[in-house]
Amino acid sequence: MSIGGYYATICEPSQLLCLVALLLLGAISWLLPLVVVIIIALDAVLVVESFTSSSQLSWKSNRASLRIETDCFHLHERPASVAAATPRREEIRYIAGRRALLLHPTSFKQPVDYPPLIILGGMAQSIASWEFHLPHFAKNRSVLIYECLGQGPLPSEEICSKVDLDTYYEDVSLERQGSDFWNVVDEAFENDGKVDVVGFSFGGRVAMAAAVSQPNRIRRLHLTGVAAERDEYANVLLASWKEMLGANNVDIMDQKENDETNNSRLRAFAWSIILATYSEQFLASVGAARVHTWVDGVCKFNTQNGLKAILLQTHGGEGQWTPASMAEEMKGYVESYRLVVGSNDKMASPDQVLRLAQLLGKQEGSKGETHYYRVVEDCGHAVPFEAMRLWREDVIKYLA
Repeated sequence: MSIGGYYATICEPSQLLCLVALLLLGAISWLLPLVVVIIIALDAVLVVESFTSSSQLSWKSNRASLRIETDCFHLHERPASVAAATPRREEIRYIAGRRALLLHPTSFKQPVDYPPLIILGGMAQSIASWEFHLPHFAKNRSVLIYECLGQGPLPSEEICSKVDLDTYYEDVSLERQGSDFWNVVDEAFENDGKVDVVGFSFGGRVAMAAAVSQPNRIRRLHLTGVAAERDEYANVLLASWKEMLGANNVDIMDQKENDETNNSRLRAFAWSIILATYSEQFLASVGAARVHTWVDGVCKFNTQNGLKAILLQTHGGEGQWTPASMAEEMKGYVESYRLVVGSNDKMASPDQVLRLAQLLGKQEGSKGETHYYRVVEDCGHAVPFEAMRLWREDVIKYLA
């Protein structure tokens, strides 16, 4: 006989109902803690999922906000408690006629009283090329990056008149670039104080021209991939680029080609300059698909005539505006220098970069260690992008 049947035979109906009720209460009292535990566990899972989702969205939003291809640069958001210190949304705009981006300190702490930092990129680069470095440099100081004359897209007629656009690239010489530098800086910061400068490749030579143009206004100068002279292989590369862009030692504005031809020339040049700028092992590690996007970027943010003008007017081997000549003239104009080069640089050999450092005047520490020259092993010309963290930390330590 079952237990239920046994109790049914010995108990009155009313007693049986009481017994069933007691059994149900006992079961509920036993199950209740388990139900509570299950509810708490489910709630915790939902919280974690919500947090993970919001974190992923926040990360994606912040990561996307660093993309400058949309002509905007949105610094990381901060809690409401420090909203007053949050920098405004910065946009790429024209400063003294040059396409520029001005960032303000983003650190939670009181910014150190450093002078503004000016960043000048390589010949075929744009502001977008530096998106990963900019937030780090802007933590405790104002940072200005701009595209030199010849770099970047052609401005609209709202910026330059039609007449000016017709002659826009007639003079992109280093003498003109050095003068432009101070026009942009003075308009951006509305004073004539000192600045620190980071220059890569062509941007480094523009920085030297700026130092010659206005002595004693650059506090510290950090140069990467800038040599006293080019070797013959680098001269061969330059000759090939001029040919690719259709220079052929003919006046730039006399050449009329259709858009398709211009685009083909620019893409060929972009592939060539990337292959020459980065080390073989680095390009092999990133793959052809990634390099293809870089080629697209060069073509999107530059013009054939602008790059051609830079090649024809700023890459001469003689005269006052060569790196060696400028180094001799600007000696003593800058408080200190630091030069960095990749061990596999095809455009600026380590020996010629060391020679430029010596022309500028070497500076040694109290124990004989050098603070003016560094070779980064296994890197090509593009040290700031092959060894991003190492190079960035070198810059930040030097400028501090």
